[in-house]
Amino acid sequence: MLTWWRHQPLEVKIAGQCAPVLAGVKPSNMLVLENKHIRDVVRTLEGTGLSRRCLYAGNEKNIWLLYRKAALEEIVFRKEEREFLEQQGYADDCLEQMLVRLGQRFREYRKTQDIPFPHEMGVFLGYPMADVKGFIKYGGKNYLYSGYWKVYENVEERKQLFESYEQVRSVFVQEAEKGKNLWEITSEWQCMTA
Repeated sequence: MLTWWRHQPLEVKIAGQCAPVLAGVKPSNMLVLENKHIRDVVRTLEGTGLSRRCLYAGNEKNIWLLYRKAALEEIVFRKEEREFLEQQGYADDCLEQMLVRLGQRFREYRKTQDIPFPHEMGVFLGYPMADVKGFIKYGGKNYLYSGYWKVYENVEERKQLFESYEQVRSVFVQEAEKGKNLWEITSEWQCMTA
C-alpha cells in the first residue's frame, strides 16, 4: 500500500489525504508530501478555494496544513476553542498569526522533541474540543473509538462523521485517478452537493 501511494500523481496524494477539506466537510487537513512536491502544491491547489501553510520542512518531507479560511476562523474564534488556545499561548486575533505560532511550536517539537507535542493542533484540524481535551487528559489512552482522531465522547456521531469523510475520500481519489485535477473534482462535488 505504501509503495502504491508513493508512486501516485500529486493530485491523488492530496485527494487521499485531504478530500474532506477539499469537499468542504472539514475545515482543514494535514498533508505530508515529499520535498520534490514543494513547488507543485501551489499549482495543484489552484481553484480549490483552499489556503495552505507549510508547518514543517524536513530533509525529505514537508508537512502542510490545508484549510478553508472562513471555516477555520469560525472554529478557532468560538468561545471554548478561543479560551483553550489562549491558554496555549495563542493571543492573536488573526488566524494567520495563530498559524505562524502553530508552525513555530510544531517545528520546535519536530526539531528537538524536548517540548511536548502541540496538542492544540487538534483545534486547528477541526477536532471537537471534548476529544482534544480528552486526548490531553488521558495522554492518548482510554479513548472510546479511534478513527480520524481518538474519540472521547459522542462515539456514534463521530463514527458517522468518519464514514462521511471516507465516502468523500473514495470519490475524490477515484476522480483524481481518472486524471481530473483537484479544482475540477472540487467544483463537481460542490455542484452535486448544492
